[in-house]
Amino acid sequence: MKFKLLVLIVFLLLGSELIAQKTNKITIDLMTVVDDKVNITMITPQVNESEIEFQIPKIVPGTYSISDFGRFVNDFTAYAENGDTLVVENLTTNRWLIKNANRLYKISYKVDDTFDSTLDNVVFEPGGTNIEADKDVFVINTFGFVGYLKGYDKIPFELTIKHKEGLYGATSMFGKQIDKTTDAFEAPNYFDLADAPVLYAEPDTTTLNVGGAEILVSLYSPNKTLNSKEVMGEVKEILNAQKEYLGGSLPIKKYAFLIYLFSGQSNSGSYGALEHSYSSLYFLPEAGVERIGQVVRDVAAHEFFHIVTPLSVHAEQIGDFNFIEPEMSEHLWLYEGVTEYAANHVQVKYDLIEEGRFLEIIREKMFGSSRFNRDLAFTEMSANVLDQYEDQYGNVYEKGALIAMCADLILLNESNGSYDLQQLMRDLSSEYGTQKAFKDEELFAKIEALTNKKLGDFLKTHVAGNKRLPFTEILNYAGVDFAEEKEIAVPTLGQISLNVNEDREIFISDVSKLNSFGEKMGYQEGDVIVSFNGNEMTIENGNTLFQEFVTKGKEGDKVKMVVKRTIKGKLKNKKLKAKAETELRKQPYFIEFKTNASEKQLKIRKAWLKP
Repeated sequence: MKFKLLVLIVFLLLGSELIAQKTNKITIDLMTVVDDKVNITMITPQVNESEIEFQIPKIVPGTYSISDFGRFVNDFTAYAENGDTLVVENLTTNRWLIKNANRLYKISYKVDDTFDSTLDNVVFEPGGTNIEADKDVFVINTFGFVGYLKGYDKIPFELTIKHKEGLYGATSMFGKQIDKTTDAFEAPNYFDLADAPVLYAEPDTTTLNVGGAEILVSLYSPNKTLNSKEVMGEVKEILNAQKEYLGGSLPIKKYAFLIYLFSGQSNSGSYGALEHSYSSLYFLPEAGVERIGQVVRDVAAHEFFHIVTPLSVHAEQIGDFNFIEPEMSEHLWLYEGVTEYAANHVQVKYDLIEEGRFLEIIREKMFGSSRFNRDLAFTEMSANVLDQYEDQYGNVYEKGALIAMCADLILLNESNGSYDLQQLMRDLSSEYGTQKAFKDEELFAKIEALTNKKLGDFLKTHVAGNKRLPFTEILNYAGVDFAEEKEIAVPTLGQISLNVNEDREIFISDVSKLNSFGEKMGYQEGDVIVSFNGNEMTIENGNTLFQEFVTKGKEGDKVKMVVKRTIKGKLKNKKLKAKAETELRKQPYFIEFKTNASEKQLKIRKAWLKP
């Protein structure tokens, strides 16, 4: 009898433990926005500790900068199940200590958004949050709304979002609609929840199947100048090229492009996108597809390639990311550099851009990289990018991409054209994958074991070491000439100075140094450039149009420009024209294809630039 009673007591104790809350249940209420703030509630898991920290991210993956989302939290309160409030101590901007935590049942707080914040240290919008209840649009980077209990971030999160009827929540997460105003999503842990933004707005979505994956484009355009179908038309070609580039299929089931267009000036003064494992969030100036189509393609090409790295190939620092005090990986050349290189390389390889334009992109990156510390080891910069070398971060898109190019050409040359960087990435993905991280200090040895000593030595010397990239040697593998500087004859634009006005138009700001060509064109200060050689001129394509003229133009070519000019008090279009003239100019980072390349060089070039 005593034995049966003991068994019963043990069973009851085990039973109470089994029914204890084992998930984090979050509700975001978009229906009761007050003073531009959203109510957040969290039914917590059963806590056994007497004290516990609630944390909200200081830094999030992909941004490499301090955001301090705790700044936007207000009225933080912890409750016992009977409604009693528990004592809470605000430890730091992003951390709250809850006393008597074994009684904890619920947490509630309000969150302000970042897009229109007047606080210092502005959050770059793609990594921020937006609450516009009057316009029925909400940008929910989940890490800006939802926090976690320290030590309880590895258990599941159930996210419920209440919203106005008629709004649609676009996301990479698989979820379900409870009713017309309630959606539910699940994530296995906090990292995966933070990795999945949601865009709520009146639905403007388009889907496409590419390589076995469902691709979703969801777009918000305040003045309806662009729609998701047009965006899908812009990215469809590049997505199919990326599928082939990655081996014919995609390693994902679903991917979401979430695009928020803004009019006027942004809070950060910038625009762009933030990558996630299965989605990317875009913050771009509102315009029609003819003006921002190339921008969307270029940015989307980069962000989409993050499905390879860091999703399938990443270090321990990323696989187990610390949102409060992260330790940075040494290998930003891999996460951002290889991704940026692939985003451009795929376009030349599948005839979306010309080979000459690809070389010009390489040259632009050489020039861009020269603005940074050229004698700093890239791994050292990466590991200390949050503090000591914060001002060097932009080099991941310049030198990082050039490192990837060098690695690609080394692999092709050493294998006689049969093994390239993308095959290495596929091999690394097979070696590691989404659930297995590599140790920073072991990556180069692993790459050398998978490939060859030549690449291993290059990585040790030019990435872990501070020796400059050997462009002359490596580009020569593919029959490409390179010089740090070379005097060449190039078409002149007339020695004009350009600027951008408040309407985001390119205008001529100074004509005091006009040369012969500029005088023949008849430029005047204040001229707003409408078109150049038949192409509409915008802030997005202006640099490309001028660069094409400078790199491809020849002496005597017809040059036509249409400008807006005030004539007798009225703003009119004025046509300018002249024959192109060239001038000798020292060109830094001269790069062009050899006309007398060897058979081996031509073979490597073909393997490099053709499918």
